Amino acid sequence: MSRAIRVLHVASGDLWAGAEVQAFTLMSHLVRMPDTEVSAVLLNEGTLADRLGAAGVRVRVLDERRIAAPRILMQLRGIVRGWNPDVIHTHRQKENILGALANRAGRNVPCVRTIHGASERAGAAGWADVRHRVVAGLDRWCGRTLQQRIIAVTRELGARLSQEFPANKIAVIENGVDAEEVRRSAGVAEFRAAEPEATHIGIAGRLVAVKRVDLFIETAALLSRESPQRRWKFHIFGEGPMRARLETLADQCRLRDQVIFHGHRSDIATCVGGLDALVMCSDHEGMPMIALEAAVLGIPTVAHAVGGLIDVVPQEFLVVRHDAPGYRDGILRALCVDGRAIAKTRAAETVVRYSAARNAEKVRALYEEVMAARNGERTERSRGGETGRGPRQGNG
Repeated sequence: MSRAIRVLHVASGDLWAGAEVQAFTLMSHLVRMPDTEVSAVLLNEGTLADRLGAAGVRVRVLDERRIAAPRILMQLRGIVRGWNPDVIHTHRQKENILGALANRAGRNVPCVRTIHGASERAGAAGWADVRHRVVAGLDRWCGRTLQQRIIAVTRELGARLSQEFPANKIAVIENGVDAEEVRRSAGVAEFRAAEPEATHIGIAGRLVAVKRVDLFIETAALLSRESPQRRWKFHIFGEGPMRARLETLADQCRLRDQVIFHGHRSDIATCVGGLDALVMCSDHEGMPMIALEAAVLGIPTVAHAVGGLIDVVPQEFLVVRHDAPGYRDGILRALCVDGRAIAKTRAAETVVRYSAARNAEKVRALYEEVMAARNGERTERSRGGETGRGPRQGNG
């Protein structure tokens, strides 16, 4: 390229979870690449905004708690016109819609989105269901008509998305993890230091239905009953609307002294590094960053055999039986003598395949691809005008 590519990312930033970690990892590596300028518009202040700013990414926050969606759209259009990006990259549903519409009204440059996982929205009723269907329909329309590429983070997700969007728009680019940063940020967990002889099992993520933290608690109760000789400690890292219900479930299972609700933790690498095993019992997943981070740290991950987890987690620790006995058996396998050795062997493979630098290179190559295609379209239209003919018609 003769000049730098300017990329504008549009994201929520309301949480610091898997999608936000991946967005940060991508942008922080893109901004280090030659001939690449990166800016971000976020709809919330928070960890993502702070970390992007520290990484050298220009950040503008249009706070959705204070600014209505129509006004955000108008301001975003102004930012697009003013900064003049070459590509716009959106993350999550609302941001896909606002970014795509602002782009069409402002500059109409190539626009791509990343879909980080399958929809997690539970069934709603009444007006909430109507609103969800309208927004989901608008989101699909934007993806089909206003955006040029849809990035899926796993092959499975890409196959699923090809049923909703044109197959030639789907690009599978697996998430990347900054292994050096994960290792550097992993300290000594206070719970491990306080009880070094205990067996520490954990789960990390938003406390929402799809993550099945209820199943984790049921598994904890089963292990406590069947293997009372161990000093079990079960750690739940994360916040969400189901916390009170899950705390009640832990009490009902008589686990008050064994299950610890840590809430949101900014030192998640330290937390994961203090575990004997990480559990992921979600109903479905894309490519969870926490699984990549656990792999880098050599911590055995016991996971439901779905989505990208199938590629990241060693076969020995994958769970097909999606119930408490299934996860109990998986945890006991992970705690066996060679469990750590198996995890460390996979760690070496993960660092190579899922490197953050490799992920950023693939995404930047995609930007160049969609820019070249757009330039080709403009050249074709120009030639059609010069010869008095319209654009060439065809099936492609």
